[in-house]
Amino acid sequence: MIAGKKLFVSVLTYDLHRRLGDAAAAAFLEQVQSPSRTSLPCARVVARLAAMTELQLYHGASSCLPKARSRAADAAWRAAPDYWIMLDDDVEAPTATIADLITIAGRPSQARIAVLPCLLRGQKDSEHKLNCEFSGPSRLNVEAAAWVRPVKYAGCGMVVVTRHALELLVGKYTPGLRFTDDDGIDRLALFQMLLDDTQGDERQPPRRSWLGEDFSFFRRAELAGVELVGLVQGISQHAGQGLELDSLRDIVGA
Repeated sequence: MIAGKKLFVSVLTYDLHRRLGDAAAAAFLEQVQSPSRTSLPCARVVARLAAMTELQLYHGASSCLPKARSRAADAAWRAAPDYWIMLDDDVEAPTATIADLITIAGRPSQARIAVLPCLLRGQKDSEHKLNCEFSGPSRLNVEAAAWVRPVKYAGCGMVVVTRHALELLVGKYTPGLRFTDDDGIDRLALFQMLLDDTQGDERQPPRRSWLGEDFSFFRRAELAGVELVGLVQGISQHAGQGLELDSLRDIVGA
């Protein structure tokens, strides 16, 4: 299903850019071309993706994360790929898991975003805090031959966005989120942070939550009619912390 598809892969390398400045892009490309155990985890992921199919690589970094991610989204939209893949620099998965993640996103014409669940940075052995919040039980996606769970919010460590999902986002939030960037080009602030109202009940009063830039993106995607799913088979790694995704199938409220 992946061979022959056009991928747009955006990578934000914060620490590398802080250390190397403008030389970070060339250093990252060298890691992608010759991946090793000392390379950034995301460089190894890009190398694995390049072995699967054609891809266009976008490398960025900024002290303003919502703007950096919004710029990547704009570049993906202009490239018109089959799938836009977001990668953070400290997230990794083996080839089989990466392939499953793309496969559960479905066809490019489907409005779906697929998420790789990961442990949050700095977890203790007794903790099990994730970068995503599930909204329902797991199920077998028969077409993809992979187990998935519906997602409400997620971090952007490794995320696959179909072409149609990006089309719906751009259509819904133009012109409302349009801004003129530093280079004079108009883009959409799809990762601008939101204040999200939560309905209350007899146990908890209504409250307003401050959502991070990644959760805000997923909230907007949900409102645009995009299906959000997480992969619950395979392996993920975040900042050196491994997670067996099969273990997430039966965790109530995970």
